[in-house]
Amino acid sequence: MISIRAALKRDADVLPEVERSSGAVFREYPGLEWIADDDVQSADQHRALISQGIALVAEEPSAGTVGFLNGEFTQDGLHIWQIAVRLDWQGQGIGQRLIAAAREIAVERGAKALTLTTFRDVPWNEPYYQRQGFRTLAEGSITSRLREILERERQAGMPIERRCTMMMQL
Repeated sequence: MISIRAALKRDADVLPEVERSSGAVFREYPGLEWIADDDVQSADQHRALISQGIALVAEEPSAGTVGFLNGEFTQDGLHIWQIAVRLDWQGQGIGQRLIAAAREIAVERGAKALTLTTFRDVPWNEPYYQRQGFRTLAEGSITSRLREILERERQAGMPIERRCTMMMQL
């Protein structure tokens, strides 16, 4: 039985491992294989988001932490930085449950939207988030905050032509 709860500082040490496992699926996606071996959020970055942002974990009693979502509140909503589910637990609705929990917290705190950036042409990215209720923002609808995130992603080596910004109105 999977449970979703707020992450605790002690969870931070296992979250990079969860993210690394989650990214292994990119080894099978042409042109993005490098992501499987790219940097992940450090335990210190996770601790900061646990303290100052939003951080949720998905746990299974016998397997421990199998997924997480983290982000931060901004002037225009809750920005999701990362959703990761261990490779051996993907496809079981855990990401959907993490998004639903984040949405509930965002509504409780008065946020007007959830936002994120992701890959356009990867089935478990843009199409997946669209099924969860996000919409892809047209060029003219991208906020300056989201443009800054895309620029940082470009500087970090992301193929920006394959990226998009998405929003779920609350």
